[in-house]
Amino acid sequence: EFVRESLYGDGITFPLLVHSLGGEELMMYSLKMNDLFPVALIPAIGGLGVGILLKFGGDMPPGLRDTVREVDLDAIRASKASPPQDLLACTKNVPPLSERNDFARFSRKALAATATLGTGNSLGPEGPSVEAGMSLSRLIMNNEIFGKLAWVFGTLEDKNMTEVQRVNRKLARDRLLLACGAAAGVSAGFNAPLSGVFFALEIVQNALTSIDISVSNVTIEDETQYWSEMDYSTASDNSFEAKLTHAETIGGEALAFQQINISAILLASVISALTIQLLLGSELALRLGTFDFKNPLMELPLYLLLGAMSGVVAAIFSSVAQFSKGVFDGEEGPEFVQQAFQSLPKAAQPVIASLICGFVSIYIPQVLFFGYETLNGLFLNSNMATKDLFILLIAKLTTTAISASSGLVGGTFAPSLFLGGVLGAGFHNIVSDALQSVLNTYPDFLKDYPYLQSISGLPAFAMVGAASVLSALFRAPLTASLLLFECTRNYDVILPLMASAGVASLTGDIVEKWLDEEQRESDPVSWGDLATRINGENENEDVLCDVSER
Repeated sequence: EFVRESLYGDGITFPLLVHSLGGEELMMYSLKMNDLFPVALIPAIGGLGVGILLKFGGDMPPGLRDTVREVDLDAIRASKASPPQDLLACTKNVPPLSERNDFARFSRKALAATATLGTGNSLGPEGPSVEAGMSLSRLIMNNEIFGKLAWVFGTLEDKNMTEVQRVNRKLARDRLLLACGAAAGVSAGFNAPLSGVFFALEIVQNALTSIDISVSNVTIEDETQYWSEMDYSTASDNSFEAKLTHAETIGGEALAFQQINISAILLASVISALTIQLLLGSELALRLGTFDFKNPLMELPLYLLLGAMSGVVAAIFSSVAQFSKGVFDGEEGPEFVQQAFQSLPKAAQPVIASLICGFVSIYIPQVLFFGYETLNGLFLNSNMATKDLFILLIAKLTTTAISASSGLVGGTFAPSLFLGGVLGAGFHNIVSDALQSVLNTYPDFLKDYPYLQSISGLPAFAMVGAASVLSALFRAPLTASLLLFECTRNYDVILPLMASAGVASLTGDIVEKWLDEEQRESDPVSWGDLATRINGENENEDVLCDVSER
């Protein structure tokens, strides 16, 4: 917020000592960056900052799904088990905890997010907020003092436990802490604790997969007894391992499998919301004006149709992001474009994306991220022409997809709400104009049914559209519905929201499977960052990251 206000607002104010005939005088001087740079170039400042961090700062932690992979790898290593080769490949063989500085990695990504969002690039703050919560969880789970709290979590070194039991306990504990951090991040970002809980149970849970590893299924005491009774004249060095090592699947339990897990996630989300209310007040990020649903039952087909349209928009959004990533990797587009991007340094990609955002903002300034002002305007019944709404939809979709695939750091939670809100507003205008045209042409039509002569206001459809695109993009209909419900405090909205969000999520699945069976696995939009890919035997061949049979 400070960076954005400094660049686009009143600038930076600082005292300046001025010498005059009357003596020295202390004056306040304001430096406005938009007086020094064209507004269209300000996003490029953020892109340049991210590029410098990528070039000289070192690596950064990945997005949600690959963060789960790193946590799983750390848990297996901490349990002194052998991690599978697929998991090592998925995490790019990230160094052990003792050989890396996670605090520095997390700080670099936080700075990159500040540079991206503070300069107005077309991404959202909730992704960094979730990653901040997960980063804090990782710092805690890997802390030696925390690891010694055996009286709370149970020791991981119990001699009566088998190796698979030790790995499972460590894995379950770390995954729970990660889910708590993610829930706290969403709760703080939207001041919506219930949405934080369901974010963990829907979206984080979807990133948790089972892992196949080779383990010994004996206890330490069994191993000691085995060697004490062994005839060393006939035993080979690996006889014990050969007899007792086998493949085992770990990490298959859902977060909600144990009641205490839900309690922990709920507690983390509530404390996060209370803390943010204490520091920043109780004002909601999304502000919805007064509105009512005139006849939700009769309008239900409209909400279902809006949900289906939202699913298509989410699938297009994901496809454009995939194509944009291919262009940046030099794998898509005309041959001269591929050659140009193949020779381009990775650190230059965020600069190109931010320049595109700045150029588009000359004509459509709403594509830049300035909080939720534009979306709140739709919710507060700000009238925009239908044509302008769909132009804004296309522009925001394109700039967000390019930003997400270029290396700029930010989330897609806020952009998905924006896209849905704009879609819902445009859909309302089309239906309302069509209905009014019918009534003007046939004035006696529906005369006996006055409740069918008009539909609910634009804010209602904008709100349902926002929840629907979010639901389709993240496959989280409950999270999306509860988020908008918490922002309205109106129970009447929950039924249209859930119906539309459910259809949107289903439609998104169908469309993406029709477009590309593997697209969901490598979707850069839903998982926060571009999914991990490793090179196959051919350097141009992509191998999807998968560590288990799903």
